[in-house]
Amino acid sequence: MKKIILSLTTLIITLNLGCDNDDTTSASDFDVNLMFSDLTHKNIIPTIANFVTEANALQTAASNYTSTTTIANLEILRQQWKLTALVYEKTYTYNIGSAKDQFVHNSIYNWPTVPRSVEYFITENNTIDEALMLIISPQVKSLAALEYLLFADDLASTNAAFLASEKRRDYLRLSSIYVTSRANLLFSIWDSSGENYASTFLANSGSGISSSLNLYYNGLYNTIDVTKTTKVGKPAGLEKSDVVNPELTQAFYSNTSLAIIKANIKTVELAYFGSTNTLGLDDYVLSISKNATLNTTIQAKFTEIYAAIDAIPVPLDEAVTSNNTEVEILHTKLNELQILFAVDVQSILSIIITTTDTDGD
Repeated sequence: MKKIILSLTTLIITLNLGCDNDDTTSASDFDVNLMFSDLTHKNIIPTIANFVTEANALQTAASNYTSTTTIANLEILRQQWKLTALVYEKTYTYNIGSAKDQFVHNSIYNWPTVPRSVEYFITENNTIDEALMLIISPQVKSLAALEYLLFADDLASTNAAFLASEKRRDYLRLSSIYVTSRANLLFSIWDSSGENYASTFLANSGSGISSSLNLYYNGLYNTIDVTKTTKVGKPAGLEKSDVVNPELTQAFYSNTSLAIIKANIKTVELAYFGSTNTLGLDDYVLSISKNATLNTTIQAKFTEIYAAIDAIPVPLDEAVTSNNTEVEILHTKLNELQILFAVDVQSILSIIITTTDTDGD
């Protein structure tokens, strides 16, 4: 009898160990290094390269407009600003590592701008040149400042103001050059021709707070948090204050707020699921959890967010007052996505969530 009991006990232990080994092997067999190589070379660097292309196009459009100041050229420049801003926002999720340490993203699109400061620098200086632009804050010469210069008034009035002021044209042109220089810096940080942070990032394996996994994940989480809290919640009075303030919306001069929010969330989706024929964090989650339930839930939440964005019938700066219910639904859906990343995915991947760009607000 004792032999039978011992045999059964041995069998149970063996089976349990076998199950444990299978689970461990499945998780450990997942190629995290290949995943990050895919994400870096097929997502991050190409996205930043696209921003460089559009920033150069913005500089060209600004140069063309300041040399031939017509309404037609102004409209071309306005459309290029929108395209550049949207493409830039797709890089924001990758505000991690060396680029974050150097505050590069803050210098590219630091919003809201300060219109009085922009006007002060234009009116109170005899000339607008490179030396002046070097000493003024990025907040009044980056994408946010360009938006103010291009969209704060109607097309005809804006064109007339540029026609009447060479200094205003110079400020516009030099601000566009500044944005291009920052785009080039961002690319050089990641690319092998420059600092080659991509190599550092890929070599930074492990599971600590400074590991590639933790940095990358926090980039995703930060984008969700900033979108929910700063871009939607605060203007709509849905965060710590219930005061509605349309001027807190991003890109309200150009009515691009909702398009930017969608671009942010699309990038988070791409950063999590990866692109076609590449590994993503979803694959890593699946390798550990052994089922697709969480990934399916996350995918459905992205779909709900896009539907909530599309349901807002007017620009966001108007909607926070006229369509607050629809804006609140968007805020709720973003919050639900944030919880999935803050709790469910975080637990599976053993992530340490660090500070976000909304901390201290």
